[in-house]
Amino acid sequence: MRPDDRRLLRGIADQETARLRDGTRPWSWWLERAVLHGRRHGYIGVLLISAQWRGATDVRSYDAWRSAGRQVRKGETGIRVLGRTGAPRAVFDVSQTEGLPLPDDRDPPPPDAEHRLASLTARAPDRGVRRVEADSVAFLVASWLGSEPSMPTFPARAFWAGPGIGDRILRTARRVHGRVSGASQHGITADAERFFHARLTDSWVPGYLAGRGFPAAVQRRWRIGYAPNGPRALTDHLRKLGHADDDITAAGLARPDDGPGGGKRAGNGNGERLRDTFRDRAMFAIRTQDGAVAGFIGRRRDDAPGPKYLNGPATSLFHKGELLYGLHEARDRLAAGARPVIVEGPLDAIAVTMAAPAEYAAVATCGLTLTAEQFDALAGIADLDGLGVLLALDGDPAGRAGAVRVWERLAGVGGPVETTALPPGHDPAGVLASGGRAAVRNALRTRTPLMDAVIDSAFDRAVAEVCNGPVSAAVGGTFGSPEGRLAAIRAAAKIIATRPPEAARQVVRVAARADVPPALVTEILCETVSPVDRP
Repeated sequence: MRPDDRRLLRGIADQETARLRDGTRPWSWWLERAVLHGRRHGYIGVLLISAQWRGATDVRSYDAWRSAGRQVRKGETGIRVLGRTGAPRAVFDVSQTEGLPLPDDRDPPPPDAEHRLASLTARAPDRGVRRVEADSVAFLVASWLGSEPSMPTFPARAFWAGPGIGDRILRTARRVHGRVSGASQHGITADAERFFHARLTDSWVPGYLAGRGFPAAVQRRWRIGYAPNGPRALTDHLRKLGHADDDITAAGLARPDDGPGGGKRAGNGNGERLRDTFRDRAMFAIRTQDGAVAGFIGRRRDDAPGPKYLNGPATSLFHKGELLYGLHEARDRLAAGARPVIVEGPLDAIAVTMAAPAEYAAVATCGLTLTAEQFDALAGIADLDGLGVLLALDGDPAGRAGAVRVWERLAGVGGPVETTALPPGHDPAGVLASGGRAAVRNALRTRTPLMDAVIDSAFDRAVAEVCNGPVSAAVGGTFGSPEGRLAAIRAAAKIIATRPPEAARQVVRVAARADVPPALVTEILCETVSPVDRP
């Protein structure tokens, strides 16, 4: 993105808002587009998507499409929107992707859905902006439920239009939809969470976690559970509670299984079999921001086969790339000023929180590089410009590479962006197991700017590309050619330009590493920020 992209996109959003306010566009125009894009994007996002791609129907980030089993086709141009911190990012319409079919995001409305919506509208004052908000929310929720509601009548000029009211309408509509929809899936995932939690005591999980530094009180507080090893333990339990097999599979809790030992589908006699998605695993519930259970991640025994962590499949509630484990649990501490810490797994998030609950609040990406949606969710709760962000990923090459990949999301954060110095091969949960809470606290307080690692990585990569071989990590290492040295400095300068407050320190670091005067690095940095034509 060019430095002026943010200003350009804000100008487009302001222009569209002005059209709503002066009546050039009716408020119904925005509402119709919010039906398509408002469940994933905010008021300004709806405007920017509509302005750039009139026919867009389902718009998500590159990472979110990958999580949904689809890939953005090579050469596709992204639709540019603004994240919560105002940084530009690219998103793509479903028509720009290919891959697995998508589950239907619409939940069938319960029998009393129309009554609930009517009550919502009736309670609103029959005047002014409050009436506009209630009618807008009711229209959005009914549309998301699959109905075809009539468009309410609004004043000719939407004088209220803007991010304040627009985003409030969308937040309310999302919350009401989650409740009015029945949340047939919210209900079934809540029942599954209670089932897993009730079976924790009689499993291997409590002893294993206690041995790693997570006492029983912590296990209860985080409502860790256990999925029994039987093929249909959860499925049979949910059937007894009255949940249909279609709902069980739609919630990602079971999948068809035609092998021996499966169970006939209850009530239809067609011989279709189901098998629990999670078996013999420690279970961690992933919640939405309002606390509803969206899905699960299960951890196997250390000596068991299969992936260490198993995520449930994508459903209408569970989109792994949009949720952060622990964000709901951390919301109050983040609001009180605890510093956000990004980790990889659920146990890492719990370990950091145990070590210093007033100082740090950890959230886990559950195996993903931090996605734009996850970043926006965190930025919506935490003061990132004041508190900054701390990364506590595994202290191995993969963890360091993951920290570098996160840079694209965090470069625009106003506060300090740092990474911890974890021992090689250890994550926060491993540090807790080997050294206790004090060791985790010490690791969290021993940190360096993430920009150091990002610049070092770009520096080495540039030299390798020019010189066909790695550069020594030592100061004044062999570069092979002046071109390699210059390429490395230019690569570092591009990154330094993204965070001016850190420029002076990074210029000195790069100059020392390249064995050149700082003035030369400064000159190249100035050319990067304000390029000029040269012969």
